[in-house]
Amino acid sequence: MVRIYNSINFLYIFYNLNYLYIKVKSSTPIWVLVFAFFFGLENPRFILVFIISIISIGVIMTVFGETAFNLKGFLLVLGAAICSGFRWSLTQMLLQQEESMNHPIATLYYISPVMFVAMVTLSLIFERPISEFGYSKHFKDLETITQTFGLMIIGGILAFCMTISEFALIKNTSTVTLSVAGISKEVVVIMLSVLIYQDQLTPLNILGLVVSIIGIAGYNYYKISKNSQDNKGRYQAVPSHKNESKD
Repeated sequence: MVRIYNSINFLYIFYNLNYLYIKVKSSTPIWVLVFAFFFGLENPRFILVFIISIISIGVIMTVFGETAFNLKGFLLVLGAAICSGFRWSLTQMLLQQEESMNHPIATLYYISPVMFVAMVTLSLIFERPISEFGYSKHFKDLETITQTFGLMIIGGILAFCMTISEFALIKNTSTVTLSVAGISKEVVVIMLSVLIYQDQLTPLNILGLVVSIIGIAGYNYYKISKNSQDNKGRYQAVPSHKNESKD
């Protein structure tokens, strides 16, 4: 299992590299479902495939026309989507099957050091943050430096809480549920951007939002129905035994 969480770190890094070129990752739920089927984390069901496909189609419609097509970005985001599905499946296997790493904090404890070293190395190579200190307006004096590092610390705390929440959600549900929750977050972000920043949506984008919401509602109904059926099968009525009278 040590190899698994090392693979998780590499996949997490590769997943984040795609944001240098393109943001759209609409196919991620599909790949999450494919690897969940492959590793036996979910039982293949047509209704589940149909629901996830509807959600993915809705997301594609929502972001349609947002960016120009770029082959390099397309290949990066496709690879990142595949790695994302693989990574979350491995994470679920760690959290639900491995004795020593079946807690979100314990899992993060093991994978964080490798992740930190790899991310810092890649940052030094591609972003070159040290050279930014000389002319960046965010490091021009003590006050701005304090504000910059304060924001970084707040962001780090929020990221830590988000990661723990993701691991806890995976441990108690599944990677597919996490993926659907991620789509729900994106739908909320788009709605807020329209309400707060007055972003414009085309009729196709609005239709995509509606389709996504319908797909998310369908998934919630599917999970509730499935859990209800599982509980009925798990808890059966215990037959009563009448006390026999003693002679």
